[in-house]
Amino acid sequence: MKKVILLAPTPPPAGGIAGWTARMLKAKLKNGWQVEVVDEKSIGNREVFGESGKRHFAEEISRSFQIWKKLKESLRDPEAKVVQSCIPAYTFSMLREYVCALITKQKKRKFIVHFRCTVPNAIVHRYEKFILKRLCNISDMVFSLNRQSKEMLCELTKTPVRIIPNFISEDELVLDRNINDELRTIIYVGGIVENKGIREIINVAEKIPDIQFLLIGKGDSIFEEEAKRREIANVVFSGGKDHETVKKELLKADAFIFLTHFRGEGFSNSLCEAMAAGLPCIVTDWAANRDMIGEEGGIVISSIGDIDTVVSAIQSIRNRDVRVNMSKRNIQKVKADYIESAVIKQYIDSYEELIGKNLIE
Repeated sequence: MKKVILLAPTPPPAGGIAGWTARMLKAKLKNGWQVEVVDEKSIGNREVFGESGKRHFAEEISRSFQIWKKLKESLRDPEAKVVQSCIPAYTFSMLREYVCALITKQKKRKFIVHFRCTVPNAIVHRYEKFILKRLCNISDMVFSLNRQSKEMLCELTKTPVRIIPNFISEDELVLDRNINDELRTIIYVGGIVENKGIREIINVAEKIPDIQFLLIGKGDSIFEEEAKRREIANVVFSGGKDHETVKKELLKADAFIFLTHFRGEGFSNSLCEAMAAGLPCIVTDWAANRDMIGEEGGIVISSIGDIDTVVSAIQSIRNRDVRVNMSKRNIQKVKADYIESAVIKQYIDSYEELIGKNLIE
């Protein structure tokens, strides 16, 4: 048996890195590997998005010492071979994980830093770039979620950098999907916050009153209040839903919209699930969106906040044949690149490369 120690948060909340952690804990790893988690869950009442997502220095210091202590305890196990740190490229996170890398190196284990964001969007200041470079250089391998991140990281460090996307389970893939004759419902799943493009969706909906926009997720109530105030009746805020309900709503919808410009975005699970459900997707050119959608899975909007272009994109997919082709392409893309078995293999191959063995059991 061999263990990879994940430095990552667990749910709740269920989104973001924590959602990926939950998937990793359920995944089937080959060659006798097992996952152990050193939980980096936030303490206090900090949320993923919005004002309640702000860090509190004292809480972060306390949290860091707890993480370092638990990591040292986990590394006492001789079966623990690799530590995989899963973080956004934010200053405090990188400083904390640099110490984790030092602890790991002291125990003569391999350390991977896995950036769960789009690195160029997260790195704003020169000192952040300096910390990023130091963290990459002390690591044995770097994982990124998209092409933009890899390009920046390869310029900064000689440490090997690999793109490994998020994944979904095989049972989430829809192989036979009904495509409606008319475009009636466009769905969004995610945080109901400004930088996820919610205001843009409201503005788009106002221009296309014959299409319903269903928004699933928790967040700021000001957007629902704004839609009511402006009498935009074709925007429906349904609140947060469990996974099975979301899957049913994806199957009933006709397209997916994702106008994010969230700084921490790396590779959207919601977008991947929409693709797996066979939905054509209207997305911003942000994070991994273009990597995922390509030229045939939907339409990529180049400029953030370009409402007229989004409206034109939606009008262009009213044709059923267009949506049929996009649906087939997205299902095939997920099946080829984003299914659990394909992605987990990349993780295991990387771990075994680092420990210098090709272990077959």
